[in-house]
Amino acid sequence: SRKRFNSSETWVVFHEKFGTSNRTSISTVCFAHPIVFILFGGPSLIKHTERLVIVDGMQIAMAAQTAVILSELRNKLDRLLKKMVKHADMTKMTASDHSMIDGIINIITL
Repeated sequence: SRKRFNSSETWVVFHEKFGTSNRTSISTVCFAHPIVFILFGGPSLIKHTERLVIVDGMQIAMAAQTAVILSELRNKLDRLLKKMVKHADMTKMTASDHSMIDGIINIITL
């Protein structure tokens, strides 16, 4: 569903929704910070004057400068993941690549 929320909120993500005639249930849930959707979701749209980022129909309230930095980080992450797939033996990864992965892990596990 489309919802505008503060970027400090956490969303519940579910894998499967199923129901019977009198109840609806979900399975395999986890909690996700909005930054995860910006880094790993679909294409994002930054609305600078409205201080919003729109990803997969979700509206995330965020300073435009922060949104641009996360968008640049996402582009770098996409390039790194392509490089890792191309060189599956990980021998082509630099210290900078490892630092970026460590930084992203730190961001999404806050």
